[in-house]
Amino acid sequence: MIEFLCGLGVIAGILAASHFSVAADLVRFPLAWAGVLVALDGLARWRRGATPLATPGDWIATGAASVVFWDLFELLDLRLRNWWYVGVSPDPWAGNAFAAICFATVLPAVRLGLVHVPEGRPVPLRAGRMWRIAAAVAMLLAALAFPRYAFPFAWILLWPLAEALAGVRVPLRIMAVGLPLGLLWEGLNWRCARGWIYTIPYFERPRLFEMPLPGYLGYLPFALECAASLALLDRIRPHLRGSRSAWALLAVLLFHVGADQLTRGHTVLSFSR
Repeated sequence: MIEFLCGLGVIAGILAASHFSVAADLVRFPLAWAGVLVALDGLARWRRGATPLATPGDWIATGAASVVFWDLFELLDLRLRNWWYVGVSPDPWAGNAFAAICFATVLPAVRLGLVHVPEGRPVPLRAGRMWRIAAAVAMLLAALAFPRYAFPFAWILLWPLAEALAGVRVPLRIMAVGLPLGLLWEGLNWRCARGWIYTIPYFERPRLFEMPLPGYLGYLPFALECAASLALLDRIRPHLRGSRSAWALLAVLLFHVGADQLTRGHTVLSFSR
């Protein structure tokens, strides 16, 4: 309970500070989201007596996977052109580090949210791996070939792909965590000095925060993508012991640096002072 209240206090504190200070507003999102993670972790311990992120290794592995997970969307956005960043640090290395910290929050938040979904654990996948992979490839090709019309596939394709690679099926009820986390995600970004804006074809108005209202429907399959990706992480982690874990973290770092350098010139609208 104390941890939960402390997390809420962090969120309230950074929101108040960002109202009076541009410097605080530039770091509003990662600091406020750190408060969200503390609150969600405390809520899991309070309601369930345990947390799925019980060790530093759990946090590091899930955060690193989250960076790779979101960098894949950043690379897709080079073709989709659906979101853009404002207030980015003019120092590319500082901007790179800031992005990594922000990206690292996604899967940990979903992991902590999933503990509150009844019967939300993945079940073994007995058949259908190949058609899932084929469906993911088809959606990727469609999104790349026709980004103006097929852009919603970008928020679905990792779901069947990760299920096939992990050998599990995630329950549809997991979608329940998508919308609350999505609303929180967009709310903390609203009018942020360092944040993002959307330009989604055909759905520019009406908007809730920076997101066109129909875009929130994308958080439903997005939750399934996250859950399937977490299941894939659970399958991979036992093979990353000792020096392998260090090499895996290095690979994540190099992938993020490469993705950030590649996308920076295409998705940044403005730089901070």
